[in-house]
Amino acid sequence: MWLNGFNDNLPGFPKVQCHMVDCPINSTYLGDGFPGTPLDETKPIQGPYGTGMSGPLFGKCPVTSQSSFHQHDDAALTRALTLKKLNGFAVGHGWYFWNFKTEFATKWSFLDLFRQGAFPKNVSHYHSDDGVETACRKEDSGDFACHAKRGVEEFELKSGLAFACNYPEIDCSDIKKRFHTLEEQCDWAFDQYWHLNREKGATCDFGGAGHLLNVTISTPKELPSHTQTSKKVKPSHLLASVAKWSFATIMGVVALALVAVGAAIFGVVRWRQHRMRRQYSPIGGRL
Repeated sequence: MWLNGFNDNLPGFPKVQCHMVDCPINSTYLGDGFPGTPLDETKPIQGPYGTGMSGPLFGKCPVTSQSSFHQHDDAALTRALTLKKLNGFAVGHGWYFWNFKTEFATKWSFLDLFRQGAFPKNVSHYHSDDGVETACRKEDSGDFACHAKRGVEEFELKSGLAFACNYPEIDCSDIKKRFHTLEEQCDWAFDQYWHLNREKGATCDFGGAGHLLNVTISTPKELPSHTQTSKKVKPSHLLASVAKWSFATIMGVVALALVAVGAAIFGVVRWRQHRMRRQYSPIGGRL
């Protein structure tokens, strides 16, 4: 871990535990009599000390983890990453380099990686079937999902969400009404921000709260709106309603007819009564 300094790492890192292998007791390149050789397997980690534990201890030396990405085939993953680096170098400026040879860290050794087939046969002249030109096709097309990590602290998610929502083209005004949880809110905002800015060099990190996922993940589902939809009336119910109203209408007409007949009969009776009264004359009038 000498690239990070002498047994040193940034606070909180490394978040991936190194893989430990047997250290070479006698150095293969320092020569006999070099200070610190041969290695004493009985000693713990030696100073100078930093903030991390990444040096030799009790005969074990740290190397790059072989399971940090839960990979089933570490050799295939190593080749894929190597081709992606070569692709990036081809369109970038300058070259990073691998150590030509190492004592035990295979992933830093050009010769070991070349023997394992991680590199093309000619690293300065690629063929179309080497896979270098197409190694970053998914990255170039943005065919990934930028989502929030699960298990991180709430303040990390809120900080990342605030950063993403501060971008003018992302409207988070009603995000709490549209998504249930903070993680789903971050999933949507992170993904929006990364796809809008990835070609400008933006990463899906958000202070350690986000990561790119190479799997098909459904977009967070928005909460359903509260608009009420009209219920559909079944045909049978509709026919029953029509029959009911038709029957009521007929009964109403019959009732009105009966009332009219009754009124007519009452009028005739009253008229006959008045007529008979006109024919009546008092006794006094006859004298």
